[in-house]
Amino acid sequence: MLATLLAAVLTQTPVAPAEPSPLPAPRAPDVSSPTVPLGALPPATHELFQRLEGQVAQVRIIERRSGTRSSIGSAFFVSAAGHAVTNYHVVSDVVIHPDDYTAELVLKGGGEPVPVRLVDVDVVHDLAIIQTAAPVAHFFDLDDREPPQGARLFAMGNPRDLGTTIVEGTYNGFIRDALYERLHFSGAINPGMSGGPTLTGEGRVVGVNVATMGNQVGFLVPVKHARELLTRALGAMDTGAQALLETVRAQLLDNQQRVTERLMGEPVPQQVLGSYRVPGRWSAFLKCWGDTPHDPEVPYTVTNYQCSSEEDIFVSSRHRTGVVSFLHQHATSQKLGALRFASLYSALFAQDPDPVEATRQDVTNYRCQSEFVDVAGLPVRAALCMRAYRKFPGLYDLVLRAATLNASNSGVDTSLTLAGFTADNGRKLARRYLEGLSWTR
Repeated sequence: MLATLLAAVLTQTPVAPAEPSPLPAPRAPDVSSPTVPLGALPPATHELFQRLEGQVAQVRIIERRSGTRSSIGSAFFVSAAGHAVTNYHVVSDVVIHPDDYTAELVLKGGGEPVPVRLVDVDVVHDLAIIQTAAPVAHFFDLDDREPPQGARLFAMGNPRDLGTTIVEGTYNGFIRDALYERLHFSGAINPGMSGGPTLTGEGRVVGVNVATMGNQVGFLVPVKHARELLTRALGAMDTGAQALLETVRAQLLDNQQRVTERLMGEPVPQQVLGSYRVPGRWSAFLKCWGDTPHDPEVPYTVTNYQCSSEEDIFVSSRHRTGVVSFLHQHATSQKLGALRFASLYSALFAQDPDPVEATRQDVTNYRCQSEFVDVAGLPVRAALCMRAYRKFPGLYDLVLRAATLNASNSGVDTSLTLAGFTADNGRKLARRYLEGLSWTR
């Protein structure tokens, strides 16, 4: 009986009803089914590395006055003419401060660095194309076939100036509800690997290393954006520093128009906050959080509700843009009198919201206009502040502050921050945002 069951399992045949009988001799398992050819299996990591190492290089950004490195990154060749893909943020100093910085590549085996010129950029997707003067023998082909979820991938680059490295990880698809497209890579992308390729076992590039959150959480730019940029770069004329700045400006203008149309095309949902309704999660790319600190010694309560795009666009190491965020603070007190509550409420309104990173070389000072407005019967004090981008005319950071004025012991203070928008689009979004305020009583 036992041998019959064993033979049935090994041969994957149905088990017949058991009847008393002499025990037969066990049958050998069927091993005649075809096996996977060895050549069809993914190559060992060391074999892939040895085959492709020469197509990946280190990018060095050189500060002209000292002649030394100011930062490093990675790049990989994508044409016989010496074109290579890297991240925009790796070469951003060359774009923003061309008189102060230049770029070079260090190829396999070290040796003298090779000068490169910056051909084209995609600031929104954090990509750039650089080119050597001499042709190259081996380079990657770019396509946009998406691997299956859970596929084994290999990221290459130059982490922390330790030489070319290969890291195994897992493909986890597109980040959901992201404002800017990114792929989730479960592997260690370390500083210095930015701009390197992430590939399949066959050596097919699926993404460009761009960022990490640590703990094996990495992010890639989808390779389709690199292919689109390369196609444009192959047909580009020689471009100077001013032309690259104009390219960045045009891309930022296009991006803010896309975001504006997306927000204006969606209704502003309302979130209950005490006795008020405030703008809620306006679009899927916004992530929202809330909290109420509890301190029995404090004679008032402030509940926070905030939403943010959580992603931005890297313009330079000191300037970020492409941000949408807002914060509501609902203040209430049954212990403070009207005058003391008014003082607390004024202090909340006077607080500056978390600023979008920029320096005096990037933006002007804020200029503000303040007025009292009526929002569907709700009296509101509003202040609209804007600062202009110095290198990209027509773009601004905008902050809207507003506070309700209809109660003596409660109120909502709210702020909307938009980074990298035109004045008209900023005002349009601010008006739509204010319409999301109402009183529930």
